[in-house]
Amino acid sequence: MALRIFPEDGLVLDLLADMSAQVTESVRLLAEMLGAPEADSATLDAVRECEARSTDLYFSVMTTVRSTFVIPIPRQDVYVLGHWLNKAAEELLALAEAHVAYGLSRPPSYATDQLAVIVRMSELTTRAMRNLSSFEGLDDYWYEMLRLGKQSERIYQLHMAHLLENHKALAALRRERAVERFAAAARALTRVSTEVGRIVVAES
Repeated sequence: MALRIFPEDGLVLDLLADMSAQVTESVRLLAEMLGAPEADSATLDAVRECEARSTDLYFSVMTTVRSTFVIPIPRQDVYVLGHWLNKAAEELLALAEAHVAYGLSRPPSYATDQLAVIVRMSELTTRAMRNLSSFEGLDDYWYEMLRLGKQSERIYQLHMAHLLENHKALAALRRERAVERFAAAARALTRVSTEVGRIVVAES
């Protein structure tokens, strides 16, 4: 890496890690929602709060990038990482809203499998954001995220096949919208790891 004359400000990495933590909390709330016998508007409001905090943190990230002299990674990379972290939070909120709006209940095990993958991805991402200044463990993070991304895609395909086999057209369509949001959230987190891999290569 290039020699730094001025000390780096790591606040931006803490903010990115906090954004990832909002994804983790959203998944926890979704697990409660999917396990409840009826749609819970209070839990939906809590997921909305997570998404709102993610957006606020993203704004703080961009403010910090503009006002800090030296940051650990290039400013344009901070923007891209923040974008995909916020996208993951948005997709999870869309999932929660679809679950409540369509009165979806008793999702198959594929839903809980997908949640387990996403929460693992978000936990790994939170740790990785704080390690961007040293690059410690980021190769392992990238590889594990690649594996989890593939696992998420397999679950998505099986979940879609289950819908077509076990539901009528309208019910399948409603549930499909929720299933798509699962996959989109996992893909957003995969994009974060892809960007991290690119940063590691570029800065090595």
